[in-house]
Amino acid sequence: MSHRILNRRIRNAGVAAVIAAASAVALTACGSNDSSSDAKGNSSSTVSSATKASGSDASIHSQAGKQATTLSGSEADTLRATAECQPGTLKATLDSAGTSQAEMNHRGTFLRVTNTGDETCVISGYAGVALEGAGHTAIKTTARHGNTYFATDPGAHPITLGPGKSAWADLVWTTTGVETAHAKYLQISPTGSNSHSTVPFAEDLDNGTLSLTAWSSKPPINA
Repeated sequence: MSHRILNRRIRNAGVAAVIAAASAVALTACGSNDSSSDAKGNSSSTVSSATKASGSDASIHSQAGKQATTLSGSEADTLRATAECQPGTLKATLDSAGTSQAEMNHRGTFLRVTNTGDETCVISGYAGVALEGAGHTAIKTTARHGNTYFATDPGAHPITLGPGKSAWADLVWTTTGVETAHAKYLQISPTGSNSHSTVPFAEDLDNGTLSLTAWSSKPPINA
């Protein structure tokens, strides 16, 4: 009888040991999963932070790169050239080279604008023009933009003018004797603003009408 009790106790002790060992394994496994989850969470958070930091740094470097490019000496002239020419730095005249334009009741000349400033700038589009009579009285003026009888209009486009450099436009009128306007002077506004130059222009022209092309880097006469 004592042997049976002893054997039963031994078996019970063995079962208890097995259960205890299994429990320990289970607890270890649970602890491992929690730890792994924390590690993953921490890792994920670290990666996210690193990504954000990397993105921030990339943005900063990108901006610094842009500034460096903008301020580089090799592109300084280009940067300055983006500024529009100001009326106060432009001188408008008539170019006598254009007076050779004469055919079939059409007459013409060249408008010329010169950058008198110290900085490179850009001009584009069409000049503003207006006729004046004797005593600088205003004459009703019609300006037509586009092709003239003698030249093809290049269309409005930016022209870079360095200091002392010029641009040209063709100016043409007709002389058929229809409602003749007797002009003595011509107002020329290089940028189309109120600022203008007034030059001698003793011409009789029909209806006070002038045709002109856009500014060009070369005298715009057809070959």
